[in-house]
Amino acid sequence: MTKLRLPYVNEYRDRHGKMRRYFRRPGSRAVSLPGRPGSIEFMTTYQAALAAAAPPPPSPKHVITGSLADVVARYYGSASFANLSPATQRTYRIALKAVVEAHGHRLVRDLPSDAAQRIIEKIGASRPGMANTTLAALSKVMAYAIKPMKLRTDNPFAGVPRYKLGHYHNWTNAEIETYERRWPLGTRERLAFALLLYTGQRGGNVAKMTRDDVVNGRIRVAVIKRRKDEEEKELWIPVHPALARALKAGPVVGMKHLISDTRGQPLKHGLTDLIERAAKLAGLPTGSEAAKKDRCTAHGLRKASLRRLAEAGCSTKQLQAISGHRSLEVLEVYVQAADQAGLAESAIAKLPDRTG
Repeated sequence: MTKLRLPYVNEYRDRHGKMRRYFRRPGSRAVSLPGRPGSIEFMTTYQAALAAAAPPPPSPKHVITGSLADVVARYYGSASFANLSPATQRTYRIALKAVVEAHGHRLVRDLPSDAAQRIIEKIGASRPGMANTTLAALSKVMAYAIKPMKLRTDNPFAGVPRYKLGHYHNWTNAEIETYERRWPLGTRERLAFALLLYTGQRGGNVAKMTRDDVVNGRIRVAVIKRRKDEEEKELWIPVHPALARALKAGPVVGMKHLISDTRGQPLKHGLTDLIERAAKLAGLPTGSEAAKKDRCTAHGLRKASLRRLAEAGCSTKQLQAISGHRSLEVLEVYVQAADQAGLAESAIAKLPDRTG
């Protein structure tokens, strides 16, 4: 069997003969790596340790002191940036890279609020979601410029409005049936659909599912923490009979992931594209044909899964056990499209009749 080799990973046998592995990069503390090498638990911890230990990129010699490029580079080395989750760090780097390329030469002290708003609005004209992310990242950069750098006393991005993005469309039962008629068992499109609909998980979690995660009729899901002060959560989702049929029918490509591309590689972001292409071929609204609230997307299947569970009479706690949501308030957004009339009828039926 091929041995997985990763940078900065060391291993040893403890006094009980058990193999222990840890991440250690020069200049950083050691981090214990749980699970088997290559497992979701192992790789999630490894990637987080790698991101936390990575040094900030050096500032080019030609960068002007006090410029946006200079402040962003210094912000990457700050405690404020280090305290963000690895996923947020990656997202901020992507957003800030584009802004620095366009405006990195400008002095931070001279940036007026109207120019700050124009930067965000230019992005928001075509990508409102990225505009909101860029606004959040630049607000933190400017907060760092105020304190501790003392380059200015106000934050020019503080009053810039965010874009309203709306909610993802919750697939109707009719749309689910239309999709299933178009994509029978044995197609990759049906398998991806079934994994999303019958586990109620985010696309990123579904893309990471492996055959080793299926144990005794349940699928193990490692819910990645969003903040560094949160504990990582593990879910075990029972395999619904419809999902079991889809898994049995395949297609099976590669030896690891439950859903993969034609070469057996994990889909990652490709899962969203796969569902949208398949939905479009099934005659369902996708992409630029409709607003996001009317589109049949991969994330909309998560909402549909939780809606159907709510309509089946599941409690909020039961829904939370499937979705992994830590906030019940957030969970309510996913189930607000449940069959109100049917739920109300079942609720009234529970009241005892003590009159007459």
